[in-house]
This record gives sequence, C-alpha cells and structure tokens, in this order.
Amino acid sequence: MTTAYPITAAEVRDGLTGVSVSDTDMAGLIAFADTADTCLRNNNVEQALGQTLKRLFIRHIATTQRDGGSVTNERAVSGASRSYSDMGGDKTGYLDTLKRLDRWGCVYGLAVSNTPIQLRSIGRRPERRSTW
Repeated sequence: MTTAYPITAAEVRDGLTGVSVSDTDMAGLIAFADTADTCLRNNNVEQALGQTLKRLFIRHIATTQRDGGSVTNERAVSGASRSYSDMGGDKTGYLDTLKRLDRWGCVYGLAVSNTPIQLRSIGRRPERRSTW
C-alpha cells in the first residue's frame, strides 16, 4: 500500500538521540502513523508537514519507551515479574511540538488516544508442563 506521506526509519532515527528502536518496532510504528494519512489528505495538509508530524509522533512514542520509566514492581523466586511506570504521555518535547503543528489533530490524535503503546518487552514465564 502506498502512502501519500511516506516516511522511512532512517528519517525518524535521524532526529532521535539516546533511544534505540528495533527495525521491527519501527516498521510497526510507521504503519500505525500511516493510519493518519486519510485525515491528512482530507485536510489538504502539505506533504512535507504531514511527514514531519508522523516523524514527531514516532519519536515521541520511542522516547516514552526508553528505560526512563521506573520499575514499580518486581518479583522472583518461582516466576519473574516486572512492572514499569511509563514516562507519561505528555513528557516529551516531540509531543509538545506535534500538538502545536497538527492543528487538524490527525497525528496528534494517535498520540493521545486512550490506548497505551508498549514497546518494552516484559518477559512471560513459560507454562509448566507436567511430567506425569
């Protein structure tokens, strides 16, 4: 599927410092950002601005996923478990800039939806299998 506002992982990473995002996660975030294309197109948003909005969105998500979130709960012994607090959806300059530039709410709406986006991998204990 072709997008009217194409962006690449390299373009997103070009303005992102101190954070690494896997190629797989980056591809998924780009695909998610692409869902704003219809709104951008319907509002006649210039291509360069639409692309900038999408890059800001992905940089915001990536930044909130870095290890700046603190561990809130940790267990061990028979089953490891770790819970994290996120950095909060409003604590990046990327989101502030996105809010100011996206007067249509096309991409900003993705960033402030009620559905959290979690890239951090939290391990899951494998099922125990009975040897009986």
